[in-house]
Amino acid sequence: MTTFDEIKINPLTPKQWPEFMRIRLYPDQQRFVPTPEKIRGQFIFERTDKKAPFEIFVIELDNQVAGFFTLVKDVDDYLWFGGFQIDIAFQNAGIGRAVFERLFAFVAKSPEYAGISLNVQYSNKTVIRFYQRMGLSQVAMMKPADEALWLMKISRENILQMVKKSA
Repeated sequence: MTTFDEIKINPLTPKQWPEFMRIRLYPDQQRFVPTPEKIRGQFIFERTDKKAPFEIFVIELDNQVAGFFTLVKDVDDYLWFGGFQIDIAFQNAGIGRAVFERLFAFVAKSPEYAGISLNVQYSNKTVIRFYQRMGLSQVAMMKPADEALWLMKISRENILQMVKKSA
């Protein structure tokens, strides 16, 4: 299993774009997340005031890009987590848990964030269970045009309790 200390999480650099664009998922996972191409397009073209709509972070293991996710501060001061993808070569190695441990540590040290929030498709049961194990709760169901989504959140207070227990 991958540990907290083995992964590196940093903002995506121009040098990493080619590796970022090569992230591969299993076919049954692809419908649940935007492609790297779509995320890249949003990052480049959906800017307001010359600012990207979110920041892309890469997950590195053994000097290779193992995955990525996006973050942005939402209107309710929650840190919005999106587009989470781990390349098939690195899945089921504990990277997801290590990423959330890092995020929790970051939010615990950053009082400007009220917690972490995200959306997950209603039919993505495996990922919903993973997020629940990480401490997130299903707080609302949203029904956009295509498939229903769960809004899931974990508050700063709950993160602080989890970080304190693991220390």
